[in-house]
Amino acid sequence: MSLAICCDFDGTITLTDTGKELLDSLTDKDWRSIDQLVIKGEIGTRAALIEQWGMIEHTTMEEIFSIVDTIEIDPTFIDFYNWILKNNIYFVILSDGFKNYIKRILEKHSIKSSEIEIKSNDMRLINNKISLRFQTNSCEHDCANCKHSHVLNIKDNFDKVVYIGDGLSDILPARELADYIFARKNEDLALKLKSDSRLIEFSNFVEIQKFLEELISM
Repeated sequence: MSLAICCDFDGTITLTDTGKELLDSLTDKDWRSIDQLVIKGEIGTRAALIEQWGMIEHTTMEEIFSIVDTIEIDPTFIDFYNWILKNNIYFVILSDGFKNYIKRILEKHSIKSSEIEIKSNDMRLINNKISLRFQTNSCEHDCANCKHSHVLNIKDNFDKVVYIGDGLSDILPARELADYIFARKNEDLALKLKSDSRLIEFSNFVEIQKFLEELISM
């Protein structure tokens, strides 16, 4: 059986959401109210990110990275990722976050970011203001990074798609396209799809690995 594992980054691989930590530290404006608009379906993640990151009036990459360097990953992810490599299982990170901090966090934890396929947004500074670079040019769902389209492109090449995530941007691709859904306990993805028979709530990657080991041995 061929598996494709599609995995969110912030709040899934990491123990906290890097974007939220940055917004909390770099602006005192009410960026969380924008998340509520996404939850209600009034705007998409593209519009939300533009609004939220526009609230940061001045910053530097040094300031950004000083916050990023405090972010820890789930320690069980490292063994899980090594198991993926050993078993030659396709793995991709799908993130609404930014590639420059994703790579930095992975490297800090001795994971070679150049060896991992990462589909995410990115950012740069222009006159000390954050300028966003979206992974997806346009999307009918108003996604900043249309995870649904990435999973759709992957799906035909594998027997089963495993989706691992926690947040709002994970709901659509998991619900529409995944064969197995692993959601962080008590987070948005788990709460939204709680009645879905494919849903398995998890606390760490040991649980996911155990399930997948049994699956591929069948």
